Amino acid sequence: MKAEDILFISLGGAAASIARRIAQGARRDLTQAPMRVLILDTDDAVLQEVVHTDGVSVTIFGTQRLGGRGTGGDHTLGMGAFRDDATTLMQQIGTPRLVILLTCCGGGTSGAAEPLLRLLRERGIANVVFATEPFAFEGEARRRSASVVLPTICEKANAVTTVPLASLLAGASDELSMSQSFAYVADRLAAGISLLWTQLVFPGYIQFDVEYFRQYLEQDSYVPLSFTFADASAKGEGRAEAVVEALTHSSRFQVRGQNCLASASHVIVGVLAGEDLRLCELDTLMTGVKKALSSQVEVMLGTVNQPSFNGQLSVVVLAFAATNTDVVEQPGEGLQTVRKRSGKGAKAGKSLSAVKDRFDDVECTLIDGVNYDEPTYVRRHIRLKR
Repeated sequence: MKAEDILFISLGGAAASIARRIAQGARRDLTQAPMRVLILDTDDAVLQEVVHTDGVSVTIFGTQRLGGRGTGGDHTLGMGAFRDDATTLMQQIGTPRLVILLTCCGGGTSGAAEPLLRLLRERGIANVVFATEPFAFEGEARRRSASVVLPTICEKANAVTTVPLASLLAGASDELSMSQSFAYVADRLAAGISLLWTQLVFPGYIQFDVEYFRQYLEQDSYVPLSFTFADASAKGEGRAEAVVEALTHSSRFQVRGQNCLASASHVIVGVLAGEDLRLCELDTLMTGVKKALSSQVEVMLGTVNQPSFNGQLSVVVLAFAATNTDVVEQPGEGLQTVRKRSGKGAKAGKSLSAVKDRFDDVECTLIDGVNYDEPTYVRRHIRLKR
């Protein structure tokens, strides 16, 4: 896949700072074409903070409604602001083959994620979403906002991971200052997204099958895939063993009492290393990872070999839940199981979305993350006899 085939979109001010970090890191570490990044926000103050980086563009939307200000934490304003400028924004997005979307839920701008994802899917653009949950100390209002927005994102995405920000700090020193802690969290998100992007764009000796990945993302147009991810890096002797230890014992795969790595149906392993990567190290890595998986899991492997990474081994693992019982994290409510829909019931859901498109200018009725403009049989996944 060429660099121009992938577009990384950040939505909201918090996501913008992480997007800049990702773009700058990708440009610094690799000599090829830079990552294409589109930063979307309603607050034009973000323009003052953007460090000009090759491949990065910033667009402020919803100015007619918000006058270049933020949403004040109101996700319905974020949704409406996107719809005001949807045509212009989709023209700017164009027709990439894959969009990687990052949004930090809890603020109002993340409300734009649902209409954005819906339009991407209507245009046949595959998408992978990284959506963060706020820290508990950020307050009840942000938690409630995230609990409303996250289910709508999970409904519309091809693949989505919901990442509690606190989980990214697990294992970090308690002595870190506030600025260091936020930088650490941003680095963990940046590492996972950057490694995924790198293996899609720069194939190494073992090439990741991009087309298979796209087909996997789009295998069911109604039920989203859910995944969790973790990354690890090591240098020197025993680096492969160190990475295996870090990944297989990562708290990121322990989600509310469930081992998402052990229960995964598909796993992506992306390896970024220098020309000094040895086959025995790759064997150690894959043998160690597979020991943590069930015997039925399908593993997709890709390596990227860049001379600038000599001496370093970086690995990201994405663990996808089984498609017939996908696990979706709901803030404060534990894990919920979404059963795969097929047959006439699924077709009815698709035809309903076509009818709903007639009312694009009307904001849907969202109560606790439930869209009450949809019929009850759709919301409760009831298959009607025809």
